[in-house]
Amino acid sequence: MQETARQQEPGRFVKVATVGDITSGNVLAARLRAEGIEVRVHSAAFGPYPVTVGGMAETEIWVMSDRIEEASSILLEAEVNDAIYAADPDREPVERQRPYDLQIISLVLGALLAGLFILAVLRVY
Repeated sequence: MQETARQQEPGRFVKVATVGDITSGNVLAARLRAEGIEVRVHSAAFGPYPVTVGGMAETEIWVMSDRIEEASSILLEAEVNDAIYAADPDREPVERQRPYDLQIISLVLGALLAGLFILAVLRVY
């Protein structure tokens, strides 16, 4: 009961949403800031050892307690608009590019160079 009373005090930040990654959190925070709402974003990705996978990648959006209703309304509107846009049959399908090809080639070349370096250090070749 005391926690509820704390959340209602003006001037306190209250968590209004939790999303799965830092990018989504920053997009939602930017949307709220565009409406003049002060926002704080909390995530393990901001620490000295950033974690961006699984449950630890979750990002929390915090707003002032006196603006929580307005922020919730804005976030709901954004979610509904995204759902409508995703379900629009008239929209052109976006062709997916494969940026992983370059990464795989880089990884193979890096492994090859690392192997040659190890062989040179051990003088096995």
